[in-house]
Amino acid sequence: MKFRKFTNLFSLLIVFLIAFIAISCKESSSPTGPQIKTLNSETIEKLQTATDEIMMNTQAPGLMAYIGVDGEGEGIYITRGVSNLVTSEPMSINNYFRIGSITKTITTEAVLILVDEGKIDLNQSISFYLPDLKIPSGEKITIPMLANMTSGLYDYADEDLINSLSNSHGQKVFTPDQLLTGAFSYPMRFEPGTKYEYCNTNYLLLGLLITKVTGKPVMDIFTEKIFQPLGMKNTFWPNTSYMPYPYSHGYFLESNNSLTDVTNWNPSWADAAGCLISNFSDLKIWAKEVNERKLLSDKMKSVRYAWVDGDIPGVTSSGFGLEKAWDWIGKTGAIMGYNSQLFYNPIKKITILINTNSMDGYPASSTFAAFANILAPIK
Repeated sequence: MKFRKFTNLFSLLIVFLIAFIAISCKESSSPTGPQIKTLNSETIEKLQTATDEIMMNTQAPGLMAYIGVDGEGEGIYITRGVSNLVTSEPMSINNYFRIGSITKTITTEAVLILVDEGKIDLNQSISFYLPDLKIPSGEKITIPMLANMTSGLYDYADEDLINSLSNSHGQKVFTPDQLLTGAFSYPMRFEPGTKYEYCNTNYLLLGLLITKVTGKPVMDIFTEKIFQPLGMKNTFWPNTSYMPYPYSHGYFLESNNSLTDVTNWNPSWADAAGCLISNFSDLKIWAKEVNERKLLSDKMKSVRYAWVDGDIPGVTSSGFGLEKAWDWIGKTGAIMGYNSQLFYNPIKKITILINTNSMDGYPASSTFAAFANILAPIK
């Protein structure tokens, strides 16, 4: 099995979004007229049509999406295709799936909660808390630099790691020490704080930081500080390679265009950067928290939305574990077998959740771009 190198999915998402914006200048209805629901029959039909077009041009076996608008009821679900190629079981909105880098939004919220509790100082360097790790330029790298991807560290999730995982047929177990040893063997990519570059190493370190200051596993802190207060009962840090039932199988597209089931590939390498499993029921709750930030103090609410330029200056931004493009705030997630989207538009009050059971070609990302252009077109 040969993997294509991971790319920055947020940049790819924006490319998709720009591609879908083919200047359709329809005049809006009179502001003095009756308010039209966002999710009216015409809009829903457009969303359904966009989904069909994307599924016709992807080899992902299945797709599911949720679109909700505050004040317009429960929202709508869209499902296409199958969750299991062997049984032809259709995609189900109740299925669990691996959420990939959406995990990062939870890791960083936990960090900010611990800042509010006085356990972490955002002005301190990461080496202040983790001196034994001998982090390159660690005395210059602050906690916000890790969270907003400006640390300059080398990303451990490189071709070598992917090839190693592939050669073990997805069964190799990685420890944080192994992952960091690989990353730290490379020189710094740039001086800390001077540039943006997506890097999973940042979030592995944030997970270790959480454990260091609390003395507890990261999942225990997630559960205690986030999942229980919000009522999230279906989000897990996996202790094995196996998925909780019911779940969508995840597939990888081989070079010969066949699909390999990678559902049970061990996610240990993703750690606090991307290992969590969840479902739409919990992610609807989490999307609301991404917007409201009710678990955070006013000061940490501001830190959460402290943006720096992302891959496309002036268009994309990186916050404290979040991504922003125009008015959409959230995160793209991808891990072998799964591509996901969690975004909220605080202007239009719209939540979009999407999951596909393949990350090849990033079909969830292109679906989000299509949905965003339908629901909140950029003028």
